Amino acid sequence: MRIIAGAWRSRRLVRPPGSATRPIPDRVREAVFDILGSYYGSLGMLPSLRVADLFAGSGSMGFEALSRGASWCSFFERDAGALAALRRNLELLRAGDRAGVFTRDAWNHPVTTPDGGVFDLLLLDPPYVDSGDSSDRGHVCRFLARLGRRADLRPLVVLHHEARVAYPERIEGSWQVRDRRTFGTNGVTIFER
Repeated sequence: MRIIAGAWRSRRLVRPPGSATRPIPDRVREAVFDILGSYYGSLGMLPSLRVADLFAGSGSMGFEALSRGASWCSFFERDAGALAALRRNLELLRAGDRAGVFTRDAWNHPVTTPDGGVFDLLLLDPPYVDSGDSSDRGHVCRFLARLGRRADLRPLVVLHHEARVAYPERIEGSWQVRDRRTFGTNGVTIFER
């Protein structure tokens, strides 16, 4: 697993041991950031965004965002093995001044920056069991509905899930699907308000 582009291009990342986490394949990460670069008009790079990497695992999505120009990333992870790998990657990249690690339940904890501000970009890579229900009762739709209760929250939300799962075009809280892609067994849905 490596960082694909930006300041840390080709730098290797530590992976958590075992199969408790499921890193996003490099080709899917590259496609996601190409889409985001197009969205922000920056050709594969990102403007100075505040990013949250929820269910971060080793942090590959958040570190990719930082490498490509994001100004801050909050990593949310609770698994002990993933946390060890994430903290090791933070050290290897010397990214401590641009990142924070939080051992909170991302589904239920307020998603705000350390100073109480709002994120510009949310990267969600929950366990497939949590993202498999695309109904209003599922984790993702309830999470988006909760975010939608705050008028000042308007992040772009990138969700990694199984390709077989399809989310509705509109979700409570004024969310709509901006883009959806499949890459083999991997699916990516991008939501905006």
